[in-house]
Amino acid sequence: MSDEEILQLLPITAAVVAMRDDRADEHLARLGAYDERDQAQVDRCVQAFLTGLLRTTWERGWAPADVVQHGRRSLDPGVEPLLLAAIAAEHVGYKAATIDSRWLEQLSDLGVPQPFTELSLTAWAAGARVGRYLTLHHALSLAGFLQTLPVLARIFPLPGTTVRQPHHVVPANGKMLARIRALLAKAEATEFPDEAEALSGKAQELMAKFSLDSALVEADVELPDDSAARRLWVETPYVSAKAQLVGAVASANRCRTVVIDDLAVVTIVGAEVDLQHTEILSTSLLVQANRAMIAAGKHIGHRGESRTRSFRQSFLMAYALRIGERLEQTAAATQAAVPEADAGRLLPVLAKREEQVDALFTQLFPNTTTRRTRITNGAGWHAGLTAADQAQLDARRQVRR
Repeated sequence: MSDEEILQLLPITAAVVAMRDDRADEHLARLGAYDERDQAQVDRCVQAFLTGLLRTTWERGWAPADVVQHGRRSLDPGVEPLLLAAIAAEHVGYKAATIDSRWLEQLSDLGVPQPFTELSLTAWAAGARVGRYLTLHHALSLAGFLQTLPVLARIFPLPGTTVRQPHHVVPANGKMLARIRALLAKAEATEFPDEAEALSGKAQELMAKFSLDSALVEADVELPDDSAARRLWVETPYVSAKAQLVGAVASANRCRTVVIDDLAVVTIVGAEVDLQHTEILSTSLLVQANRAMIAAGKHIGHRGESRTRSFRQSFLMAYALRIGERLEQTAAATQAAVPEADAGRLLPVLAKREEQVDALFTQLFPNTTTRRTRITNGAGWHAGLTAADQAQLDARRQVRR
């Protein structure tokens, strides 16, 4: 069988393996996958097939972190190391100067092996101590998964297509970020909801101050537009309610969001400094909200039927609403505390940032739909409000330059 014939059979074979169809072994045998004489040829074709699928995946708007995060929900755990090796192999042909710095950061954070090397299924299987049968199933289930990925808004330049330009980011204040993370870590660790909310509120206050400080820097020095987008993958269930919580944090930090419920992913659009703050705080508040929801317990209806799902959905929606109101108050108070001498310089910068963020949002998402979610459990709604109301937020300090 020629390479071309094998490559023609691989798409349907991958689909069959990914569906865990009983005919998977039959299709693999047809490829000669178990014949020692044909193994090298089959491996070479499978490797080329994966490389092509990954390139198509990038062209569909996916980034490495997106594929890994979604894969963790759809693939067996043993497939992820092979996915990372395949991503590394796909990047062999790109010059480093043609890969966006944020893309490279994702690869580093994911632990993608560097320097990038070609993928050898045989060598990978030996290193991972995985047998021939399981290696082929991992590779083809991964291929079947990649074949089904839908189109997403492209938030990074494709690797290898443009010369990388230094992406402007306002220099981070290491001490400030460390303090913010420490506050959120304490908020996640405490067993007392009121303390967690107060700590999160203080973190938002520091974020707002840092964002305003960076805006004042822009007032003195003309800086390029740094509007960008990030994706935050949320845990199921209750995706829409959790997305509302992310949206509330984003709004308080001058960002905008779009959610794809089927994928359980929220895309956040904003200035880089605000994106960073939104991601950090959203991740922490999702942990805190989930803990508060579980602590509220299960809910049984008057007739003894379980209403836990509607209770928790309503709880999280109320939590998101009230937390959003508190964060907005904190952000507004922080801005109001800006010295009068700086206020006149600050407002034009914030207005310009808003225009830039709106322009990028429209470019990425020209057709969006605003959807309202109905509240079906009053007890859950009131419990969520109560949990969020326990916050004691104080944002009265002035912005320091």
